[in-house]
Amino acid sequence: MLTAIRKDGTLVHLLPRRPKELLKREKGKGEFFCPECKEKVIMKIGTKKMEHFAHEKGSVCAESYERETDYHINGKLQLYQWLEKQQFAPQLEPYYSSIRQRPDIGVSCFDKNFAIEFQCAVIPSELMGKRTNQYRSKEIVPIWILGGKNIKRKGKGKVSLSSFDYLFLTKSSSGLWYLPAYCPSSNFFILLSNISPVTTKNALCDLSIFSHQCFLFQHLIAPVKRNITYNSSAWRHEIGAQKSNLLVQGYYSSHFIKELYLRGMNISLLPSIIGLPVPNAPFIETPPLIWQAYLFMDHIYKKKEGIITLGEVYRSFVQRINKGQIKLRSLPLVPECTPARPLSEYLHLLVRLKVLEGVNFNTFKIRKEVQIPEHYIKQQEQEDDFYHQFEHELFK
Repeated sequence: MLTAIRKDGTLVHLLPRRPKELLKREKGKGEFFCPECKEKVIMKIGTKKMEHFAHEKGSVCAESYERETDYHINGKLQLYQWLEKQQFAPQLEPYYSSIRQRPDIGVSCFDKNFAIEFQCAVIPSELMGKRTNQYRSKEIVPIWILGGKNIKRKGKGKVSLSSFDYLFLTKSSSGLWYLPAYCPSSNFFILLSNISPVTTKNALCDLSIFSHQCFLFQHLIAPVKRNITYNSSAWRHEIGAQKSNLLVQGYYSSHFIKELYLRGMNISLLPSIIGLPVPNAPFIETPPLIWQAYLFMDHIYKKKEGIITLGEVYRSFVQRINKGQIKLRSLPLVPECTPARPLSEYLHLLVRLKVLEGVNFNTFKIRKEVQIPEHYIKQQEQEDDFYHQFEHELFK
């Protein structure tokens, strides 16, 4: 912590930073207490770590369980100074007694109150969701920023995101999926946008890096929607690699592979309409290749005609969730989260790909039977034609 109170309620801030001699005099004036739990805290003035307040050993305060590292403290300090330079009046570690929460920084601007949380240590999704909802209950907009060291690049336009990293995924009013991060070691903001999951962890995205001098608070709360830079070649490569990995797992280790086999299907020969990007795919943790294959098996496979409704697709989808075959993703910063959106988007994509015909917004008609390639060479030829013809529909 960088803020404590005296017995008389006077706030003591460790920002702006002061010489150690002055801090030692301040320390000698009396005891310090946690603004949240009112327990006694100790001013730590060392040579290795930045000065801070710490709870005594054995504290039951929630704050004492999230030990702050230099990385976190420096990040909080830099974000505070970044806001000051933009002529805002940020508050360091303000305590909101009505909800018993103390964000890293509070700031009021653009006719709104914001609570900024710079989170580096892993916390449960339930805790993050609870904090987020409590802020919103008081009309405070929560801004969660991930520690930049958590971002794992896997190549150009590709990142690996853990379930914890995905908690920071949010959506702008323009519909842009983005994840903000900050690295205090390099003084850079990192913005992941146009995030499209390929596997449970790996995703294609646009990754932008900004120095804190060139990045404004407006860019953090309402980033500009950017055109997608990755293309069909990158997506196709990832889906192909995933098919190979699943094939290696074999019949006995994967329910998905087993079900394909029992239906007389081979993962290597799946038609190209299975495993495609849709805007709201982040709601579903299960990879697009798998949940779209289930949808295909349940409603389209070996059918020359027939009607499909979003309602029946959603019901079969929920049944597979209940069986543990499909998993949803916890996204506490996107309150309108619903898996019906990516399902609807996929069905409408199949209309544009001329597989289905739209009867109305939630009702579709099968135009013709989808042919399964007879062998791998045929599958690759069909895939070449598919991506050449429909790339503009997949990566708008």
